[in-house]
Amino acid sequence: MTDSLANNPVVPKVAIDWFRSTPWWRLVSQTLVISWRSSHLLLCAAAVLATIAVVNLSAYVFGIQELSPESNWGRPVNSSMLAFTAFSSGAPIDVFTSTWGRYTDPVYSWLTFPTLNGAAHGLASMIGIIGIWSFVGGCIARRSVVELGTNMTATWTDVLKLVRSRWQSIAWSVTMPSGLILLLALGPLMIGWISNIPSIGPWIAGLLLIPTVFFSIAIGWCAAITVLGFPLSVCAIVSEKEADSYDGISRSAAYAFQRPLTLALCVIAAQWLGAIGGYILSLVFASGYLVVNAAFDIGSFSNLAMLDTFWAEIVRGIIPLLMSAFCFSFFWTASSATYLILRRDVDHTEFDLIDMNVSDEPKALPELPSRESVRKELPISDAPPSELNSAE
Repeated sequence: MTDSLANNPVVPKVAIDWFRSTPWWRLVSQTLVISWRSSHLLLCAAAVLATIAVVNLSAYVFGIQELSPESNWGRPVNSSMLAFTAFSSGAPIDVFTSTWGRYTDPVYSWLTFPTLNGAAHGLASMIGIIGIWSFVGGCIARRSVVELGTNMTATWTDVLKLVRSRWQSIAWSVTMPSGLILLLALGPLMIGWISNIPSIGPWIAGLLLIPTVFFSIAIGWCAAITVLGFPLSVCAIVSEKEADSYDGISRSAAYAFQRPLTLALCVIAAQWLGAIGGYILSLVFASGYLVVNAAFDIGSFSNLAMLDTFWAEIVRGIIPLLMSAFCFSFFWTASSATYLILRRDVDHTEFDLIDMNVSDEPKALPELPSRESVRKELPISDAPPSELNSAE
């Protein structure tokens, strides 16, 4: 026995679980893979088109015919950042922070047109953006959080069921701090009306503006919670068990202001990772489009870019739309990874502790059969008792 073991020694194999030894690597390696899935791109593309329709309809209703470049949601769709020259020239592709800024476009629109119509347009656009992206962002954040945290893919049925049940909480987590900003802005608005009083109006307004400056700190605090906490609050509501809007606001504010350096590092990493993904998709989309365009030019007497038809506009807009959809899909996936990192750093919670939306209601034990039913089911022997005793 000893000789056999000596001749054939058993060497144990040691396998390293890189996901557990370097937990951040799964978040980095899977973020791009999750963000450019076809289902996520199509969902974000539909949401971008819906947002453009809402913003343009609001501008038409309230008479804001000339939108500023900052408030034009059509700009990422018509952007040339996906052109092949952007890849060949080495120009940086801003995927994360520019997409983050898109959600504040109604505010910039209001500041660009500081009138009642401009304020109404900004408010209507903000309500439309919150309504659309609370649902779409919640769906992508839910799938991203589950896959990044547990290395499992959540089904769309479960995702839609959970996000539909928490959609109002997601919307309220952004609406409440935004509403507080509007409430605090009523003070300067009233002071502005007072300044229109002849002679004494400017003096009274100047005196009232002195204490109003201190309210600007509260307004800035609420604005920071709204901007910084929007993606984090959505991720918190779709990740934690029975989370609501208050839970999302408190978690996002705590994580952002307790770990600002960690948040800044995550944003920088997401910016570079998004640029890499943008370059890859730009190369893929632009190369395929160039081949199609060249083949069309060979078979046609005209150029694809010179066709002035409705369908030609759609063809030329599909690739930019998909590139824009990738920006939003990556934004929510990277925000999910950032939330998991901040949560682990602040609350010391592991990545895989995600609410899987499983009911915890105890199940009733099965009823035991009664003694009478057991006796009825037992076989009855026809032999006399004397024979049974002798057999024993």
